[in-house]
Amino acid sequence: MIKGIGVDICNLNRLKNMDHLANKILHEKELALYQHKKTIQAKKEFLGGRFAVKEAFFKACGIVPYKSICCLNDTQGKPYILNETCHVSISHEKDYVIAFIVAE
Repeated sequence: MIKGIGVDICNLNRLKNMDHLANKILHEKELALYQHKKTIQAKKEFLGGRFAVKEAFFKACGIVPYKSICCLNDTQGKPYILNETCHVSISHEKDYVIAFIVAE
């Protein structure tokens, strides 16, 4: 049974003070992945994607602390939310990233 759906879009050009934002919103496992990104662009895309996922999750399930949501990728590269029953999709196009969540 579907509990909720959520979608969010993020303009990557609006991300400022990325390291500060990363420390504020990323789960410790996400933060470790962010810190290992080699370029500013890779960090920006990762951070924007995770921000959009968390905002979409809020819309689907209700507000929870940012850091309590952990979005990782399986061995195939498919995103998922740790310890949650939901489906996640993230897509990047130039300066934008969109995330969609279906929570069960």
